[in-house]
Amino acid sequence: MTRPTEWWWHQPPRNDASAIMGMQTGFAAALSLGVWLVCLVLGFAAGGVTSPLLYLGAMLLLLATVGVLLSAPRDPVVLWATAVIVIVPPLAIVVAVPGLTHRPGMAYVTLTGISAIVVAFLAVRGRAVAAWVGYGLGLVVALLADQVAGPQSALLTMQAPNLAAVLMATIFAAIVRPRARQFYGLREQTEREAAARSAEEATLAVRDQQLSRLDDGARPLLDRIATDDGLTASEVQRCRLVEAQLRDRIRAPGFDLPAVANAVWRARARGASVLLFDDFDIAAGMPDPSALGEVVDRLVSVLRDAVSGDEVTARLLPRGRTRFATVSVARQGRVVRFEFDARGQESTVGNRP
Repeated sequence: MTRPTEWWWHQPPRNDASAIMGMQTGFAAALSLGVWLVCLVLGFAAGGVTSPLLYLGAMLLLLATVGVLLSAPRDPVVLWATAVIVIVPPLAIVVAVPGLTHRPGMAYVTLTGISAIVVAFLAVRGRAVAAWVGYGLGLVVALLADQVAGPQSALLTMQAPNLAAVLMATIFAAIVRPRARQFYGLREQTEREAAARSAEEATLAVRDQQLSRLDDGARPLLDRIATDDGLTASEVQRCRLVEAQLRDRIRAPGFDLPAVANAVWRARARGASVLLFDDFDIAAGMPDPSALGEVVDRLVSVLRDAVSGDEVTARLLPRGRTRFATVSVARQGRVVRFEFDARGQESTVGNRP
């Protein structure tokens, strides 16, 4: 059973021959409606319609079939839509015949013409065999109408052009559909290669940035150590801060942001203990930026207020948990814990000795 979210107004464009022909656009829907209205007016204006309600009902059935043809999902089109497109056009002719004279002029032309167009485009959407079944049903209906409802030469005459339309659509689909698959396959391959190149360039840029930051932070200290003159207390403290910052980048890449790094550095310099953990499975997708932003804002706020002896712990939790992240601060025997859900909504769940 096709879910409503699979209809064309919810789904991405189908990469098939119908996309090349523009069948997935609003213009195609508007054009189809315009052609249907013209056919309706011609059928009534040309005379021969003895029951307007029956003729209008038949035309409305055909209009609904066109809507199914344009909007039904997947390639080839789903089976239930295929059944509708095959069955409804002959049914529309059955509905209309009692309300038409034997020679109704344009009325049969419009009915059989729209029916032929629908089954022809069904072949374009990947159901060529079903299209021929639909044409066959239309021919059977015409023959039965000729036998049961009296001579229907006009109805039978319209089947020859319909045969040509379905035949041309079948040949077109046989030629274009494989080319469409090749075209869209090449395009998807190009997009994947471009995405891979972008990811590689981004990785290299991050690596260069990390090396630059490492060089800026660690090289002066390494040069100082290489002199073998001994380190002052402040230099030892700076070494510890640099080492802790490098560990954070490895252990908690999700928190590797300038605002967090600066706040953590200052908090540790004041004597606070800060631990950062990132257990979020980034390989399966990035976290929600707004949720991560809420966590970062709270963490920076906590670090800004941290003093000597405080213990601050922040963690991005594994994917699939009911909580997204936690930030806790322990001060003088009391613990305050902030929890965040996947949308970044914050709750305070601990304030205890």
